[in-house]
Amino acid sequence: MINLTTGIFTMLVSLIINFFLSSYIVAELGEEANGFTQLANNFVTYASLLTLAFNSMAARFISVSYHEKELDKMKEYYSSVIVCNAAMILILAPLAVATIYNLEKLIVIENANVGHVKILFGCVFVNFFANLAVSVYSISTFVLNRIYLQNMINAIRTALNGVLLLVMFSLLEPKVYYVSLCSMVLTLAAIPVYGVLQRRIMPQLRFSIRDFRVKAVGQMLKSGIWNTVNQGGNMLMTGLDLLLANLFVSPAMMGLLSVAKVVPNAIISLASTLNSNFAPEIVMQYSKHNKAEMLHTLRSNMKISSVLISIPIMTFCSFGVQFYSLWVPSLDAKALTILSLLTCMAFIPSAGTQTLYNVFTATNHLKVNSVAFLTTGILNLGVVYFLLGHTSLGVYAIAGVSSSLTIVRNLLITAPYTAKLLELPWYEFYKDVGISLLCCALNLVAALVVQLLIPARGWVLLAVAVIVTCGITLAADLFVVLNQEERKKLINKVKRGRKNG
Repeated sequence: MINLTTGIFTMLVSLIINFFLSSYIVAELGEEANGFTQLANNFVTYASLLTLAFNSMAARFISVSYHEKELDKMKEYYSSVIVCNAAMILILAPLAVATIYNLEKLIVIENANVGHVKILFGCVFVNFFANLAVSVYSISTFVLNRIYLQNMINAIRTALNGVLLLVMFSLLEPKVYYVSLCSMVLTLAAIPVYGVLQRRIMPQLRFSIRDFRVKAVGQMLKSGIWNTVNQGGNMLMTGLDLLLANLFVSPAMMGLLSVAKVVPNAIISLASTLNSNFAPEIVMQYSKHNKAEMLHTLRSNMKISSVLISIPIMTFCSFGVQFYSLWVPSLDAKALTILSLLTCMAFIPSAGTQTLYNVFTATNHLKVNSVAFLTTGILNLGVVYFLLGHTSLGVYAIAGVSSSLTIVRNLLITAPYTAKLLELPWYEFYKDVGISLLCCALNLVAALVVQLLIPARGWVLLAVAVIVTCGITLAADLFVVLNQEERKKLINKVKRGRKNG
């Protein structure tokens, strides 16, 4: 619960900063500038495909070795992943330099300053290389299930990022690369902090070139390659959307899509936060061969996720027009709302079942899900390319096709395959899909009723309407999702918390 709470807090801090930052960038530099910022981060996602094979499974193998008391193996995995990361940096750095040098030949840069956009991309790539070091040092928080320590550091980084941006945009002439510059500086500063943290909480996890093992690299690569395939499919689903908009529609429409994705990306970040904070316990229980407890934990995770994901999705989409009219009045509020809904609608039937992805990592069965991701990614790219060339849908096709295919993949592959891995009936998790849909339906009804009673004119009334909607929906969801015993346990926990306070 501490891991989850601090993770959500970190995400909220980031959301608040992005809320003000995106609006300011659009007002001062135009929507294209906001689009280039997100496009640069997408380029890093492409580069991360080469490092994901090692890093995505390193924490899993190190955690299992630690809990099975095989400390020599643990050190081998740890030292081996560090050597692999160093090698990948040496390979990718020249490619990053070449990309930045030829950037204007790779993407369309119309009204923005080419030099400033290149600096932006340069800072993003340096930040990516620095994050490789941070990811290695933060493995100890995963192994010990103390993710809250990592979340607290990230929250401080995010808050400091907001302060630095406020100072720079207030005292200096606005530049498109300020966002990536601040992020890069704070990531570099965080490396020694994570190093000290790891030495204190897990001193036995130390690097030694003598512990490097080709066999360990092979094991991580054999499993992690499927995460690379998975991420490759995900890149084809959503990672190319801004690039496609830039090349086939226009930089301005790319900027519009990037603005429409700010809040949906925060919701997706919330889902990722839930998954990452649920993962250590699932891996720990699997390594201890405690299947019954693992399934119980998974059920609880899905219920929590159904409530916490469905509420922001439906509340935001219900009040989208009013929100965008106030937030970015210079842009088309209805178009932004439709794009936002298309971007995040895949979570409506899978708000809870999205936590099932942790089962693939814990059981080390990644192949089927990864191939499914890659297949739908290729299909998405083909369908979007066709629609861009033969229809006038434009960015709506880019946003909508990927979400539609994600829904199909989750219903036909993710849910039944997870049930098979856990030796359950293939239809076992479809009732959780029903819970997600029901939570979203309750939220939509509450939002429509509140809109009739509280016209959301101005920020104050909009905030009141949103808070009332969330409160009504949360109360309804707790009675719908939780049974009597679970509600009683929750009430007792709250009471104990008050007494301890």
